[in-house]
Amino acid sequence: MSPATLLICTRCRAPGDDPTAPRAGAALLAAVRAAADGPSVHIVGAACLSGCKRQCVAALTAPGKVTYLFGDLPADANGAADLLSVARSYQAREDGYLRRKERPERLQAGILARLPPMAWIPQDSQSEILWPA
Repeated sequence: MSPATLLICTRCRAPGDDPTAPRAGAALLAAVRAAADGPSVHIVGAACLSGCKRQCVAALTAPGKVTYLFGDLPADANGAADLLSVARSYQAREDGYLRRKERPERLQAGILARLPPMAWIPQDSQSEILWPA
């Protein structure tokens, strides 16, 4: 099984932050890398994930799995711990689907998107994707 990839926006900053100060997204990326306990999750910085009004933003993805986009994350050890916790849960699931209660509290409310894997998308345009029960 290929490792999950955790993408963290490095350009995120809070409204009103000093434009010359280090960006919160870069701080979150550094915190996640410092807290990571091995190669089970591939951690990558991304110049922008287009969640600018919901800083800090991170995505969790893997081939054949549901993709998640999270926002409103703190750029500190707590935000890093939440992201690594959800990444471990995600990695353990074959389809990556995580019910709301299976995610840390901050990642329950801060979810911006949940996208189905391409294999779940029906060939006909009349069908609907149903999430697992």
